[in-house]
Amino acid sequence: MHPSAFVHPSAKVHETAVIGPWCLVDEGAEIGPGVVLECRVHVYGGVSIGANTHVYDGAVLGAPPQDLKYAGEPTRLEVGEGCTIREYCTLNRGTVQGGGVTKVADKVLLMAYCHVAHDCEIGTGAVLANGCQLGGHVRIGAYATIGGTTAIQQRNQVGAYAFVGGTLKVDRDVPPASKAFGNPLKWGALNLHALRLHESEFPQERIDALSHAYRALYRSGRPTAEVVEELKKGPEPLFQAFFDEHWGGTLVRP
Repeated sequence: MHPSAFVHPSAKVHETAVIGPWCLVDEGAEIGPGVVLECRVHVYGGVSIGANTHVYDGAVLGAPPQDLKYAGEPTRLEVGEGCTIREYCTLNRGTVQGGGVTKVADKVLLMAYCHVAHDCEIGTGAVLANGCQLGGHVRIGAYATIGGTTAIQQRNQVGAYAFVGGTLKVDRDVPPASKAFGNPLKWGALNLHALRLHESEFPQERIDALSHAYRALYRSGRPTAEVVEELKKGPEPLFQAFFDEHWGGTLVRP
């Protein structure tokens, strides 16, 4: 621990963690093994950081949610293992109304100046490029990629293995394994690049089934709600996870 850093005596900091110059670690924070806080990082109470996560200069983890309903209740931010949180990212704790916790899973990359608002959930291996802004209750699926300075409106979601381009506004849900571009945002195609990077998870027959599902959803002329009900009850776990109680009923269109 650098002599200029302040760590509250009751904070739980593993002996192998590195706390750099001018960092603040508040009462109630938990810092796991191998974590590195570079410089001027503020970790509030109610935050847990998993092993081997690296947090760069000026990041603020676990500040109170920017929600007028928040009345000082004890809520949490949970950051997983092996994450990279670059310069000046801000991650807020959850709200009681949203379940009380903001969650960042393992191996997530948040590039510089990203904001993760209250009650968000970011899945394993997701990548948010520089300056992405997530409103409250946003959900990002595993291995999704969001382009730089894209803003995602509150309560929307981007499915697992999806790609959203940069400098865009996401005001509708982007289904899993999709690419979305344009302003207004439009569905583009199946995100074959991501699926082929995870070849063991996505053999050709599974890719063909996903392609067939999107033809039914977007090209068949059938009512969207009818196709969605079929996908929810079908064998593909990506759709089962996406069309759950979090889904707000809106989808990007071609």
